[in-house]
Amino acid sequence: MKFTVAFSGPAGTGVNTAWLIVWNYFSKLWYDVVWDKEYQSIIKWWNNTFINYISDNWKFLSSNISLFFAYDSLAITRNEKVYNLKKIIEIEKTDMINMVSVAMFFTIIWKNIDEIEQIVNNYFWNKKISEIIQKRNQEALLKWYELAKDLEKIDLEIENIWEREFIDGNYIMAEWAVDADLSFYSAYPMTPASTLIKYITKHKNVEFFQWEDEIAVAMSMLGARFAGKRAMCGTSWWWFALMSETISMANQMEIWWVYILSQRWWPSTWTPTFTEQWDLLYALNASFWDTQPIVVYPSTIQNAYNLTQKVLNWADFYQHPIIILIDKQFSESYFSIDLKRNLNSKDEKIDKIKFNCKNEKVFDGLQNIEENKFFRYKITEDWISPYTYPWIKNWDFIATSYEHTQSWSTTEDPEIKMQMTEKRHKKLATFVKNEFDENFRWFEVVNKNAKKFFVTMWINRMVLEEYIKQNSEYGIILIEVIQPLDDELWKFIESAEVEKLIFVELNFSWQLESYLTWKLWLNCNNWRNKIDRVRKYDNYPLFLEDLEKIC
Repeated sequence: MKFTVAFSGPAGTGVNTAWLIVWNYFSKLWYDVVWDKEYQSIIKWWNNTFINYISDNWKFLSSNISLFFAYDSLAITRNEKVYNLKKIIEIEKTDMINMVSVAMFFTIIWKNIDEIEQIVNNYFWNKKISEIIQKRNQEALLKWYELAKDLEKIDLEIENIWEREFIDGNYIMAEWAVDADLSFYSAYPMTPASTLIKYITKHKNVEFFQWEDEIAVAMSMLGARFAGKRAMCGTSWWWFALMSETISMANQMEIWWVYILSQRWWPSTWTPTFTEQWDLLYALNASFWDTQPIVVYPSTIQNAYNLTQKVLNWADFYQHPIIILIDKQFSESYFSIDLKRNLNSKDEKIDKIKFNCKNEKVFDGLQNIEENKFFRYKITEDWISPYTYPWIKNWDFIATSYEHTQSWSTTEDPEIKMQMTEKRHKKLATFVKNEFDENFRWFEVVNKNAKKFFVTMWINRMVLEEYIKQNSEYGIILIEVIQPLDDELWKFIESAEVEKLIFVELNFSWQLESYLTWKLWLNCNNWRNKIDRVRKYDNYPLFLEDLEKIC
């Protein structure tokens, strides 16, 4: 069973509440559900559309809308350019229009008025609403329930088994970062990364600072990390460009950081609330090419939950900047999921790299003295230097963004410059050696026996998995750690005797294809006829129908 219901109307008319009441109801049922919201940038009166994708066996995204509630004519004219609106219910302008649409929807799926009132009350039970508003809700429900009774009914085969978690991408990133001992977060609100602030600040054990711009945000995060905090920041769009200098600074100082970059539509300052996967090459080349931050791109909600802890640990272990690359559809869409939380799975090495009273001696510079000096940037066998914290008794800690010797003295000596440059790069070789094993793959292959493979990232996965269920000759390759790239990927492509690689991206310039073509030598003659692409750049996510038109 697949069913799609959408509510669409002017911002400020409560269309979001109607959508939330419906997802709150379905989240308590055993369904695979995806809730997508597409909204225009102006806060009041422009069109907001909230779409509910409901299935009994898999998550999906489609341009076919089974039931479309339109609060005004713009809802229809705007959305019919993108979606196939199979059944439209136009609601005349009326008071409490969101309750009207809720009553009509639940009536259509065979709910009586008592059940509908209970569903609405369940949604509002912990929200502060006045008695007047509550009464008006009930009056609207009753009025439009009577008018909707004669509408054609739809059977959704609703069976209440048990409740799944219903969460959005930003929520899971925030929750697991906090679970993994995040202690400092800085940000300036920027769609679609803004709700990270809401989710993180509800945890009182995390210090949060909102600064005047992203330069201050990134610098404060570096300061917190310098002082021993597990620190992270997040933003979107070209505000990430303001942080470029701090990326190279963090790399040079080896004061590591974790940055969440939630992609949205460019260029310049318009259509900022829509999705594209535009920033991959910029993230890989953030600041200057010789900086090379570690870049990860989770491919599912569960993987995002697991990968967030790994990223915070990696930053501490390898003293290297890391970027978590996501997109608007990941950040703001909601997903029903049986999330496997395992708070006991935290890496045992965390306590060895975090300052506390039990391991204070670990960070005592006196333990690492050579010739009466503490070599903060000591060249070691694994290229990872010892470090301490500013408040450690009887010791100083200096960080410098200038080229430096092993003891942090500034220098312009050419031999030392070469040594330190190599040191900062060779840490990534240690990262590859330590972190890649059979228990953690940096890429995932779905349907390994296929000969044709879609190559993609994150939200496209849902659509591609549905497609290959009907077309078994296709498989999927999902890249999760993009930089450094896993050499095993090339070995798989060669051993599987791949006949075709189809790059699926939400950008015009084939960014993933360009990067992998270069890294995997796919530009040689015997590969030129084996590469194809599916590109979309119209503000909206990939739909199953997009593939059916092309493949």
